[in-house]
Amino acid sequence: MGSKAEDFIRAAIGVRYAALSPVALAAVIGTCGALALAHYRALPEIRARVAADSPNPPGGDGWPLVSIVVPARNEEDNLPRLLRSLIALDYPSIEVIVVDDASTDATGAIAERYAADTEGLIRVIHTDGPKPGWTGKTWACWQGAQVAHGMWLLFADADTEHRSGSLRAALQVAREAGASALSLFARQECITFWERLLLPFAYQQYFVGVRPRRLRATKGPALANGQYLLVARQAYEAAGGHAAVAGSIIDDVALARALKRMGYPVLACRGDSLVRVRMYTGLAALAEGFRKNSFPFLRAQGVAGALVVLSTACNAAVPAAVVISALIRSPVALAGALLAYAVQGAALAPWERAFGVRMRYAWLAPLGATVFMLIALSSALRVIAGRSVRWKGRRYSARGMVAPERVPAKAKEARRARSR
Repeated sequence: MGSKAEDFIRAAIGVRYAALSPVALAAVIGTCGALALAHYRALPEIRARVAADSPNPPGGDGWPLVSIVVPARNEEDNLPRLLRSLIALDYPSIEVIVVDDASTDATGAIAERYAADTEGLIRVIHTDGPKPGWTGKTWACWQGAQVAHGMWLLFADADTEHRSGSLRAALQVAREAGASALSLFARQECITFWERLLLPFAYQQYFVGVRPRRLRATKGPALANGQYLLVARQAYEAAGGHAAVAGSIIDDVALARALKRMGYPVLACRGDSLVRVRMYTGLAALAEGFRKNSFPFLRAQGVAGALVVLSTACNAAVPAAVVISALIRSPVALAGALLAYAVQGAALAPWERAFGVRMRYAWLAPLGATVFMLIALSSALRVIAGRSVRWKGRRYSARGMVAPERVPAKAKEARRARSR
């Protein structure tokens, strides 16, 4: 039986191809891994560097009021940690607006309790859920922005935790760079086996497609992380705010595009030492989140998205390369396949370190790549078939996931005024 399998493989793909393809696999994995790391490190890194008693930001006229908008649906486990961190911010002038997005757990009660204990620092808005054409998050963010008083708006996810000096540092960097919008990529917390297996790999593949040098250009790709998006009110309103991206599942990237079209490119930065986040708590949550985001993100990235697909497919192909090389008994092919496996683990190691994950998980990369690719394929098939996706207890149209964002008339008028 083994001989027949060997003969079939040799006849089907050829010995020379079988010997050379694992080497090519290693080359693609290594190149894409190096690109991902270079892209990530090309983003400016922000650290807390402003003294808590500094009366004014450098070059500024005082620390402006910042309204922190927190969209929250069924976040009873995360909300206390976030609110404690926001209360402890050393920033002198903030207001926190928690938008309870029709939660079915104790989210609203927890927010109200913190509001009562902070003497006006925290306000709570309760909604009955989004209107047709909106996602829950875009609706909650929009509702919070409408009642905010700040010159700057910070949209922060409920599963984040902020260091005391984070807001000062972020606003200082935005002002120094002349940016009207700034977004931080937070440190990812990985607790369970599946988080440790999948999140570092997913992050690596995400940055394969990011082109940091083009982000600040007047045209080209746009990028933002919805977990932490700081934007000047003037820019937010000119771009149409979340009303311009009401039905988008990947609202952060869509809003970044809307801001960029209006002349306000988002300054994307690394904020590992300032903010941390735990997005998912297990395989089911990971699958639901990746299924919602992966295909719409890839489609939005265009050619760069194709590179992510190639990188993911090559990483997932490593186990097959090892098995085929062993079946055809080719020392050269087996050496190439093992080289691809070694390159894969080495390329993932920096991400494991960044996420505080033990290095042994890097050698499970083939498993992580395979699971991730299956989830991404599921996402693509859902969109192609027009099926819905589930998120936070709601279902959203797959077609709506990739629909271009709408630009309200108000934003169009602002755009024309800026062009005159």
